[in-house]
Amino acid sequence: MNKKTVTLVYFSPTTTTRNVLEEIAKGTGYDMADVCDITLSQAREKILPEIDSSLVVFGAPVYSGRLPSLAADYFKKLSAPGICAVPVVLYGNREYDDALLELKDICIQCGCQPLAAGAFIGEHSFSTNQTPIAESRPDKSDLASAFEFGQKIARMMESTAKGFSCADLDVPGNFPYKEPTIPKKVPFIEVNEDCTACGTCVTVCPVEAVDEKDGFCAMDDICIHCCACIKACPESARRMKEGHFKDIAARLHKTCDKRKDPELFFASR
Repeated sequence: MNKKTVTLVYFSPTTTTRNVLEEIAKGTGYDMADVCDITLSQAREKILPEIDSSLVVFGAPVYSGRLPSLAADYFKKLSAPGICAVPVVLYGNREYDDALLELKDICIQCGCQPLAAGAFIGEHSFSTNQTPIAESRPDKSDLASAFEFGQKIARMMESTAKGFSCADLDVPGNFPYKEPTIPKKVPFIEVNEDCTACGTCVTVCPVEAVDEKDGFCAMDDICIHCCACIKACPESARRMKEGHFKDIAARLHKTCDKRKDPELFFASR
């Protein structure tokens, strides 16, 4: 393939993953072959895309040290034999634990050759004005790192095209992967009187967990706690309820206040 192209495949409820992947793609200088945004359930129900590009970048947020299961399950169905891949995860300034390793392993399962990998920081889904956690990240510095990461990837791609081979890509993580600890059916979101029933929350929910017939409340049995509906509400009428998740937010606000920078990994020659 003479013309260099890149495909992006990502799950990004609050857009942080999307923003970083787009900047990586810009850094490569490659033409965009395809963008597969699987955030909404309708997208995940479509026929699987055929990945036909020089490079594919996979991206997802980290939930409790792992990939969101619905994203991981979708990624595993894809096939991209022989295509160079870059797994990227976004985490909320705590730890990414086994998520990056999990995504790298999925890339290999899809037939890809992992060339590089990145763990970037995105504003934590539980971040609020009262308890900010990695607020406004990725910021300009993060996006500059993503762009430079893309440039480095393009240079590596040139080397492989000239006959250089890349050895295994080593990234942090353990196998078996840690067990997710996100509980289900725990009261999560409350809706106040500022709600205008605009339906924005319905359109952004990745799992259709907003009940229009019950005051636009979250259905706790299927909610994945991504907070997309909270962050997208134009009236700020949605917030975390007092209790389990709000306590977690307060704890992370105190323990994860030291800035972390992106971690980048490259396959050795």
